[in-house]
Amino acid sequence: MIIKELVYGRLVGEADSTTLRLDAEDAGNHVYLAYALVTQGPGHHVLPSVLLDDWGNEIAQLRVYDWIKENGLHFPRAEIFGKSPSGQAVQCFLRDLELFAQYPVYVFEADDAPDSSGTLLQAIVVVDEEAGSPEPAPPPGWVGGRLRSAQVEWRRAGPE
Repeated sequence: MIIKELVYGRLVGEADSTTLRLDAEDAGNHVYLAYALVTQGPGHHVLPSVLLDDWGNEIAQLRVYDWIKENGLHFPRAEIFGKSPSGQAVQCFLRDLELFAQYPVYVFEADDAPDSSGTLLQAIVVVDEEAGSPEPAPPPGWVGGRLRSAQVEWRRAGPE
């Protein structure tokens, strides 16, 4: 099973792209995001499940991303095991990845959804009482870590 993060929000309809509208935690809507690592050269996406360092220590769950950020340059032989977006098993070394690339993000409706059922996220909309129709905006200050490093277009829009 690939690593996923629970995020409060819902998918909103756009015919040619997938957009996530972030909600407050009490809104009851949620989806799961998987942050892809990108291979050097062809730019294939790898949805990680686990990482093994040079000594065989297993790093799992969302800690994988922090470990790569902190140690990736020092341990090029560390191995990532995961899946391609189509659900095929993937194994690669850290030296084969773009360690500083933004994360392509795949969205899943459920934590136990099949690994191949994710949809590439194109944009994230944040509710702003003063905004009207969606307009480009930087990520808000309260968004951190992986989501801030996502390869998506950020927008702000009014509550409607």
